[in-house]
Amino acid sequence: MNHQRIERSALALIGLFMLPAGLQAAFAPQSFFEDFPLGRSWISHHGDQYNEHLVRDVGALILAFIIVTGWTVWKQRPGRSIAVAWLAQGVLHLVYHSGHLDGYRSADKIGLVGSLVTVPVLAGLALWAGRSST
Repeated sequence: MNHQRIERSALALIGLFMLPAGLQAAFAPQSFFEDFPLGRSWISHHGDQYNEHLVRDVGALILAFIIVTGWTVWKQRPGRSIAVAWLAQGVLHLVYHSGHLDGYRSADKIGLVGSLVTVPVLAGLALWAGRSST
């Protein structure tokens, strides 16, 4: 597998991985807040007040990232800039949640941190693979 294919595949996987969260947050924000992911209540667990506007905005932002990611993959353009954006989002998201795991059951801690590691790892892989395309 060549480096461009690895880069595009890693970016495509990020888009696919993030699509359910983006769709649910943008189009079913109350459900996202109360039941994400798959009835686990990872968002509402923190006791924050539900804010439909904020949840929909986050969903729209995720979907916008996915559109740019998909366009990059489809047009076979170098994806370093979108990989850097996903890396920044992923690392900041992981750092926040890693410091706020109190009260979660062990399985939820593992699932939450494990899922949050996915985006920065794939973004890092895309950056590594795309290093020769700039």
